[in-house]
Amino acid sequence: DNPPWFLPLLVLVLVACVILAIVLPPSLRGELGNAAQDMSSPLSDAVCLPGEVEARLELAKSILSSITPPDLLEDGSTPQGKAIRWIVCDDSISVQLLENQEHATGNLSKQKHGFRFGGDAGEAQVTRRYILAAFFYSTSQSSPWKDSLNFLSPDLHECNWHKNFTKQNNFPFGDFDPVGVFCIIDKGELSSPISITEEFLLNDDDYPLRYLELHFRIENNLNGPLPPEIGYLIDCKGVGFENNIRLTGSLPQTMGNMTSLFSVSLLLNGPNFGGELPSSLFQLKNLIYITIMSNLGKDWSLPTNAQVGDDTQLEQIVLVRNNFSGAIPSWIAKLEKLQTLDLSMNNFQGAIPEAIGDLSS
Repeated sequence: DNPPWFLPLLVLVLVACVILAIVLPPSLRGELGNAAQDMSSPLSDAVCLPGEVEARLELAKSILSSITPPDLLEDGSTPQGKAIRWIVCDDSISVQLLENQEHATGNLSKQKHGFRFGGDAGEAQVTRRYILAAFFYSTSQSSPWKDSLNFLSPDLHECNWHKNFTKQNNFPFGDFDPVGVFCIIDKGELSSPISITEEFLLNDDDYPLRYLELHFRIENNLNGPLPPEIGYLIDCKGVGFENNIRLTGSLPQTMGNMTSLFSVSLLLNGPNFGGELPSSLFQLKNLIYITIMSNLGKDWSLPTNAQVGDDTQLEQIVLVRNNFSGAIPSWIAKLEKLQTLDLSMNNFQGAIPEAIGDLSS
């Protein structure tokens, strides 16, 4: 038998729910409904309170609309729509930054540690976490990753969105190599891009951070395309994908915005990943290595035109065994620092441009 106070309490709760449904604005009810439907994890009542989420959502839209069209942000079925709803409803770190904005300046509050120092530091972290969330949703559309690698952990700094794997001899960090997102500490001003032997951190405790890297050098069931937002990870130094047979699409054209990019590595990915390499990739002044090997895609190609700058530092282009087709473009001869060019085991047509033979490096 229920205690005598049970029935009055039940009636009171039902009345409160009816009142809340009446007074809650329709637009906010829609946003919360979409969020609850589209989020991969349950919403936290402590984070996504009615009356607060709408303001956070509008502020997040104003920040993120510079890299994502507003219609994608508003559509809760898209990876971008899911990502922004995670930011405003489930991500404790982003919620705190969005709620503690400096109202006098319109900027978000500064981070204690981070990649930028100034009024936009908090905005930079919200943007970075949104991009990584959009990447997660875009590459897990038909089935989940084998390992979440701590992605979308709401209380963890994004530098800790990875796991460490041992005894991978071909990994740049030897027997202790992170898979996912990891960060590299700031050792002061550097005159040249840092090497792969620099120290990296599990999180941002005690040190300001300089760069992040995005590496998936194990098979993790990434399925779907890389979203264009990934090209706005302007602090990203390295990008690597390996053995992800269900990856689709191509490298986003937006990668020309990745001004810190040092290396790109794509190996042993599946038959639906390929396409034309972004022409903007060859304009990045800090990019040193491009390694694309043994991918199964059938439509790889080099851009016909690429505006190579005088300050381009590219030293190595290795495109072995990828079914590249089309002509070898003449602009390669403008890569004055190029030391290694390996285009073997592809389907290029036509003659090798004579000017490439004039490269002195």
